[in-house]
Amino acid sequence: MNQDLKIAQAKSELIKVSKNFYDRGWMLGTSGNLSVLISERRATSDELLFLITASGKDKGELTEDDFILVNENEENVECRMQNVELKPSAETLLHSTIYKHTNAKSVFHVHTTNSTLLSIKLQDKIIFSDLEMLKGLGFKTHDVKVIIPIIKNSQDIKYLAEIVPGYINEEVPGLLLKGHGIYAWGTSPKEAKRHLEIFEFLFEYRIKELSLTKSL
Repeated sequence: MNQDLKIAQAKSELIKVSKNFYDRGWMLGTSGNLSVLISERRATSDELLFLITASGKDKGELTEDDFILVNENEENVECRMQNVELKPSAETLLHSTIYKHTNAKSVFHVHTTNSTLLSIKLQDKIIFSDLEMLKGLGFKTHDVKVIIPIIKNSQDIKYLAEIVPGYINEEVPGLLLKGHGIYAWGTSPKEAKRHLEIFEFLFEYRIKELSLTKSL
């Protein structure tokens, strides 16, 4: 598949996913960002390129003009070819970091109420085990212990990009930023969406579990 066709397909997929997440209340008020890997580095001369949502766009009304093709240094590649003035998401560097340290082909960042609440109330991680839904993250059995890291948020995105690799577990396709939602990824937009949905189920389960425990 040539690059132009790959970009067009990625835009179509992200528009659908974005509307879905907006309708669920996961990307309100222009929050969140979605990306798809277009070209990965296979040699030192290759450039890592990915398509990402532009900053400040209503995620319930995205069009094909609301995306930017950037490289791993957050540079708008399209600006080198035409007069494009869109600004990439502030968290673009985190997407780049995840692509470089995982097998991800798509990265989604959303602000769900459940993920935000748990990231604030808990310390540095959330642990799940013995739940059938864990298989949705790629595990073959429910008999596993899944640890989702919670990273202290910072306005210094470069600093976050430096420390995030230390929290990435190749078996767990996601992480939380304290008070700042969740990042989830997969080998395709479809898989990244599934992983995000599983994480959200787990977070809702944990909140209800804690509430039930307190009431007993």
